[in-house]
Amino acid sequence: MSDGNGPRLNAGMTVALLAGAAGVVTGNTVMFLSAVIGFVYAAYQFMSRTPDITVEVDRAVSERSPRPSEDVQVTITVENYGDHAIPDLRIVDGVPKQLAVVDGSPRHGTSVGPGETVSFSYTIRAQRGAHEFEPTTLVAKSMSGTAEAREERNLPMTITCDTYVEDMPLSQLTTSMPGHIETDASGEGIEFHSTREYRPADPMSRIDWKRFARTQELTTVNFRESRSASVLLLVDARSKACIARRSGEPNAIDLAGYAAERMTAALVRQNDLVGLALYGPQPLFLAPDGGREQVARVRQELEEIDTPRKTTSGSGLFGTGREERIRESRFKRLRKRLSSETQVIFLSPLADDMAVTVAKRFDAHGHAVTVVSPDMTGTETPGGTVSSLARAERLNEARRSGLRAIDWSPDEPLAAAVSKSTRRSA
Repeated sequence: MSDGNGPRLNAGMTVALLAGAAGVVTGNTVMFLSAVIGFVYAAYQFMSRTPDITVEVDRAVSERSPRPSEDVQVTITVENYGDHAIPDLRIVDGVPKQLAVVDGSPRHGTSVGPGETVSFSYTIRAQRGAHEFEPTTLVAKSMSGTAEAREERNLPMTITCDTYVEDMPLSQLTTSMPGHIETDASGEGIEFHSTREYRPADPMSRIDWKRFARTQELTTVNFRESRSASVLLLVDARSKACIARRSGEPNAIDLAGYAAERMTAALVRQNDLVGLALYGPQPLFLAPDGGREQVARVRQELEEIDTPRKTTSGSGLFGTGREERIRESRFKRLRKRLSSETQVIFLSPLADDMAVTVAKRFDAHGHAVTVVSPDMTGTETPGGTVSSLARAERLNEARRSGLRAIDWSPDEPLAAAVSKSTRRSA
């Protein structure tokens, strides 16, 4: 069945052909020129026909679960599977209402030939919460611009941006086990990575059946692999780390134990391997492992920590040198027990320079290091002010050395400190 433009187009062409033939046979110039008018009319009708939107649209994002304020690149790909070109195609992607576009544009105009694929990208900035994309609008116009077709395509996709207490900025250093850290390797997973030529051993579930239906060619879809991390929570349990801001408040070792317990439960839920060690006179070491049993073991060991003699923030920052004399044996003892891919989260108030040295040495031996430092200093006294300035310089020294350093005040949730640290490194 012809559309509304078909009969008019055929009539115009018929009149043009008849008039042109008659003009040639009779030698009538007026009749021949009238054929030109018919051809122009037919051409106009052709250029004014309503185009068909025979395209397939895909949306891909660089990160489905970004950090707050992290930039996310959105890529729209359009493939024309029809037999006719679309001379003027307008695409407007449905950006989530609360997210700002910081680079590029979600609007794009192009022409797409039969079998041709075009794509464009833009960048949005993540904010806390779950953000769902709106439908993508397609507008195809005729050559003359007098007719258009409009469609909306639903491409369900949600970006979730949350920072939890236990959401530590872990390195890409991972184990071979599946987990929550996305890698650049392709294989099994849930996020699209690439396609390749089909191999007989490939599972049927990874065949791109849509492409096969269009091209009769078998291709296999690769997904971005997600792997687990091996993490050692290292608690600074030296006497110099046993400091509190005021009498009756938890000291730094107590706060480090609280944070370690919370992080262990969360990381194990994400299929990471978590271990625990004390940097101090007590010989405690639990190798990284997973499962509920490991969570229980870590909790029990933290409850049994023999806290050294407590001091206030105004004293205990400068000891007798005992830690310096035994630091080499402590470090070697821990290093021998760690695998090469294990990351270290060092929980320390950074009460002295040796704490920074310990973190830097683990980093120098190939272990990605994150320092979580509860701030146990104060500015109520001259001594407290000096301690605060000295600790701030140690945090800066750690960051200058390339370490992640999270400055955590006991007056704020750990989640807020993690979020601020993430924005700082963005």
